[in-house]
Amino acid sequence: MAQLIWRLRSAGSGPRLSFLRGDLGFTLVAGGAAAILVAGALMVSVQAATAFTLVALVIALHQYNRQWGIIAVFAFWFIAPGLRRVLGLMTGYLDSDPLSLAPFLATGAIAGLELLRFHVPTVIRRILLAAAGAFAIGLPLGLVSGPSSGIYAFVAYLAAVSAAVLGVGERTLARDSTLRKVLLYGMPVIAAYAIYQHIDGLPNWDQSWLEATQFGSIGIEGGEAVRVFSTMNSPGTLATLLGLTLLMFLTVHRLRWPAALALVVICVAGSLTFVRSAWLGLIVAGLAHVIASRGASARVVFGTVAVIVMTAIALSPVSTTAHNVVDRFKTVKNLGQDTSANERQATFSDTLPIAARAPIGHGLGSAGEATKLKGESLLRAPDNGYLALMYQVGPVGFLIVVAALGYILIAAWNGARARAPGQDLRLVLFAMFVFLLVTLAAGDEFYGSHGVVLWFIAGQVLAYDFRRRAQEAASSRSAAMASS
Repeated sequence: MAQLIWRLRSAGSGPRLSFLRGDLGFTLVAGGAAAILVAGALMVSVQAATAFTLVALVIALHQYNRQWGIIAVFAFWFIAPGLRRVLGLMTGYLDSDPLSLAPFLATGAIAGLELLRFHVPTVIRRILLAAAGAFAIGLPLGLVSGPSSGIYAFVAYLAAVSAAVLGVGERTLARDSTLRKVLLYGMPVIAAYAIYQHIDGLPNWDQSWLEATQFGSIGIEGGEAVRVFSTMNSPGTLATLLGLTLLMFLTVHRLRWPAALALVVICVAGSLTFVRSAWLGLIVAGLAHVIASRGASARVVFGTVAVIVMTAIALSPVSTTAHNVVDRFKTVKNLGQDTSANERQATFSDTLPIAARAPIGHGLGSAGEATKLKGESLLRAPDNGYLALMYQVGPVGFLIVVAALGYILIAAWNGARARAPGQDLRLVLFAMFVFLLVTLAAGDEFYGSHGVVLWFIAGQVLAYDFRRRAQEAASSRSAAMASS
């Protein structure tokens, strides 16, 4: 886009186009065109105009500074649901909100610009194209059964995969990591808002949204507590991002008081989501980090877990919230008696044979959020990303995606074990990837903010693996030449 704008400004030597070279002429033309587009979007809805403006802002920031642009993409994902609720309070909630599509468009646009700036190695391109092709297997049936839901799902999954391109261009050291900056500096603010929701009650825009959408899983059974969701669209979304942030704190080697305060805020907000799958994912990811680090992180990981557990137990007699958290965690060992766990198991058992019998699936948009655009669906809320994937693209597409994830997981393991500069970041990326693979069993992490983070990490991991293999091959050639 930057190149296109520059060409427009420098195009033409005649008097008709020469005025574009000046700042005034370009401002009038570009600003006038943008004003017309915004005015047209306003005639559709305030949400459409806001979506257009924010996507343009993200692209402009990326052209000014690459890291700012990627930070803006992540920020867009994190605040867009909350912004939709605020606008919905003023204009009414839309069934097909243009603002819900805007983060996908911004991610795809930035990925396209990154492709023009960086060379993506062929092996990485093949992996990403294989994953995108696997999702495309379900597109024809998706278009037949519900064009709008099929297109929406394809754009959502494809935008998430394209985030890997953003990860390829990342630097290798923790201090230069864009994702690290986003999580460590941005998520504590979002977590603080979640705590505010718990202490002071839900603001009008959040409460009105719950009533309009009839979101039934926010409350705690048998209690008055509310599962916080901050600016996200569900407690599960918030819990996963907070879990990723906790893992990223493993790259903080000197825990000064601002970082310690942020860590406490993240832990408190994570506990108030009452999402067990995120807690279990953190346990598995923590163990993965300890194993990959050859036990070097055992004291930090196990010590942090011990402090959190002991604090919750100590406060449970005097704090209703701490008591609810402890009770919620106790249900992990009694999942056979838990209503939600039994419902998930029943859905999985009933739907898996149906999904396995359809070689190319039932079509994109037949599971998850995209079904809102179609109507009835067997998997409106699948609560299992693997099941939702197989149901939509069938065993063929499922195996392709799983094979790609397996390759990335092995690359992440090899990178985490390599003793080279940036190992602390690679260790955390491996743990975060494991965390997302675990939480996929409780939700569709292949799209939305989770999907963007998943494939962004994949891009970083694959880029380092490519460079490592290239260096090993060069060293082998040098050694062979020296010996000859």
